[in-house]
Amino acid sequence: MRVAKDPVVRRNELIDTAEELFRENGCEETSVSDIVKKVGVAQGTFYYYFKSKDDILDAVLDHYLKDHLEPAVKGIMADGSLDTMQKIDRIIKESLSFQMGERKVMEFLHTDKNMASRQKYMLKVRDMFVPIITDVLEEGIASGMFTVPYPRETAELLLVMFTYMHESAERSANGDYGRKVKAAEDIVVKVLGLKEKGIELNI
Repeated sequence: MRVAKDPVVRRNELIDTAEELFRENGCEETSVSDIVKKVGVAQGTFYYYFKSKDDILDAVLDHYLKDHLEPAVKGIMADGSLDTMQKIDRIIKESLSFQMGERKVMEFLHTDKNMASRQKYMLKVRDMFVPIITDVLEEGIASGMFTVPYPRETAELLLVMFTYMHESAERSANGDYGRKVKAAEDIVVKVLGLKEKGIELNI
């Protein structure tokens, strides 16, 4: 006999289970049947909450960002022991580490046939990160650490660059990717108007 659960609890259970299966097996190899079987509900229950597997993938990505990455980044922002450069350094590493940790989901998003889901993910990342990075840049400008005439626009362009780094890691040979990491470090120094190297991306 199935246990009736609060709709919010049931929906979150489906999302958590999909997240677990996507991480373990990859999105392509995970079916709606796999998700409902693991939860122990009928397939109709799934379609009550989600239109398709792509729909629950969007919910999983939203969960990743809002419940995992966003709190971590806000914790960095609130850490009074860090200066502005250290905050930027940790935010970048936290973001890249997150994407590397969710490799199977990210690989799925970077295939051509999943462009729509990838675009939705990118919009979520932009909406979350641009205001945060802009705040960090403005903090650095106020302290005299950075010289950035257009902080919000700079935040958007830096975000594009570091989001690209994950895709580049998947497609580049190790030596080639290492050069791109060094180039990204150099770009950050120049864009922020730093007099010397202030960031090392050990990724």
